[in-house]
Amino acid sequence: NCEGCSITMELIFEGEAWLSIAFSEDGKMIGSEAVIGIPGSIPQKYMLGGYDVSVIQLMPEEQQTLTDASITATNGQTIMKFTKLMSEPGEIEILFGDNEFLWAHGSDATLAYHGNNRAAFILDLAAVGVAIGEEGATNPTDPPVEVEDNRGNVPNAIQGLGGGQDCTVKFCENELTTGFLQKYRINVPDGQDPETCDGCTIDMELIYDGEAWVSIGFSLNGRMIGSEAVIGIPGSTTLKYNLNGYTDNLVQPMPQE
Repeated sequence: NCEGCSITMELIFEGEAWLSIAFSEDGKMIGSEAVIGIPGSIPQKYMLGGYDVSVIQLMPEEQQTLTDASITATNGQTIMKFTKLMSEPGEIEILFGDNEFLWAHGSDATLAYHGNNRAAFILDLAAVGVAIGEEGATNPTDPPVEVEDNRGNVPNAIQGLGGGQDCTVKFCENELTTGFLQKYRINVPDGQDPETCDGCTIDMELIYDGEAWVSIGFSLNGRMIGSEAVIGIPGSTTLKYNLNGYTDNLVQPMPQE
């Protein structure tokens, strides 16, 4: 419930074209709100009423609240920067949690239909870390952690993330981020096919260069909320949890059974 919080964004495109980042409630373009930068002008806020340029409407002057907004196109690269209030009256709020964003860019500097140069994505600002002026806040210059997406890729997991290693015979390694290593081995009972394995188990070891609680979560969609995790807290037994939200009271141990 941060009053006056803002977010600074920078979009870097390898090419010279107009750029856009949009804020949505449902992941769809129509009805969302966007910041659009056109080289040669100042990035501004727009209402996206449809796919045709005629229904991309500039917001009223009193809603043009961006600060430090700029867009440059030089040497084959376009860079747009701006700072926006996260909560503004009558506008889609940017949350400290999951946000539905959309990006788009043109083929040149003239605002026109983007064609296939667009996509929706979810950004969890609580997961990547934000600085809110409190002790222990995450450094906002730290880059988001990028972990290879291997969901549904059983052979890749068995062979190891880099391939060439049988993870049913020995432990494979996956560096989650600097100073945080995952080691795992998949146990396949005799006579079982790894891809349809009945009774398979996985041995897992997490090694962190520091002293802290550690966790590995299992998700159907890559999001924290709704996923399940194993959490280890030094001095206590490692347990399984349901992750129902971002606050401690919503991280609940699974029933004893």
